[in-house]
Amino acid sequence: MNVFTKKASDEIKKIHRLSRHCNGKEKKKHEKKLLTLMRKHVDEIEGLYQNKDKHFLIETGDLIILCLEMFLENKVSADQVMEQCFNRYQKKLKSLMRKSKDEKS
Repeated sequence: MNVFTKKASDEIKKIHRLSRHCNGKEKKKHEKKLLTLMRKHVDEIEGLYQNKDKHFLIETGDLIILCLEMFLENKVSADQVMEQCFNRYQKKLKSLMRKSKDEKS
């Protein structure tokens, strides 16, 4: 399954190269910086959302880029990870729906 277009994949690779240059070429250092940025973005998204500021959507996109960078940093295919996650979420949601239905019975 191709989740991301070639253009999107090429763009994230460009961003990742720049990010490694700015934030540290050493894998562990770069991962730590990515995680720090992810946490900051989650906090920012939450604040913007609570203030009904639609800019939270742009910050959510930035968070996605950071997540995609983490995949690249660990040399895994974003398409493969996302395909696995799609399947996991579907199973989990179906299970929760069954559980909720059983509790209502």
